Amino acid sequence: MNESSDIPFRLTQVARKRLTADQLAEVRRRLEERPEDADFNAVEAAIYVGRSTKTLKRAIDAGVGPARAKNPDASGLYATNRHTRYRKGDLDAWRSSLISFAVAFKRFDDLTLDAPWIVTNEGKLWGHILDAESVDDVLRALSDEAVVLAPLNEALRESWSDMSARRAYEAVFDDLVEHERAAIKAARERDALHSEFGA
Repeated sequence: MNESSDIPFRLTQVARKRLTADQLAEVRRRLEERPEDADFNAVEAAIYVGRSTKTLKRAIDAGVGPARAKNPDASGLYATNRHTRYRKGDLDAWRSSLISFAVAFKRFDDLTLDAPWIVTNEGKLWGHILDAESVDDVLRALSDEAVVLAPLNEALRESWSDMSARRAYEAVFDDLVEHERAAIKAARERDALHSEFGA
């Protein structure tokens, strides 16, 4: 019997709990392949972003969660049912924003400071310790000695297990470097004007 054929097209919480590790990996692969405008239910969205449905709900309740839509009520009574849909593009945007929400690399100087990174059992970087889903995950990483300290540029030279997290951190790095380049160029132009006009 083919295990991947046992995976339902739309996952429920009950079906999610029955998945083997291989089936879960297959589900993640299938979700990654869906187009940007594809709709996910709450369970699929949680699997796709690597968080639990509870974490998604808490983030939404706190006003920092991904965009979502409720299915309209077919009865015409101006109500919505309890089924929530998440568009893949909105989930991608939210997942990218998690990095800037959790970790404050806001100045160029921040790039030179050692930051705590979680390392997987395979020796790859998973992400910043503040990207962990819960305090328990942070404590587990610390107790397992699965945390290394490194500045962001060194962390980006390592192998990563979560490419979306790596891309988000690369974008943060690139933005800060570009901002610093612009500041240096402006200072050079200011000095050139002062030198030319004697101001």
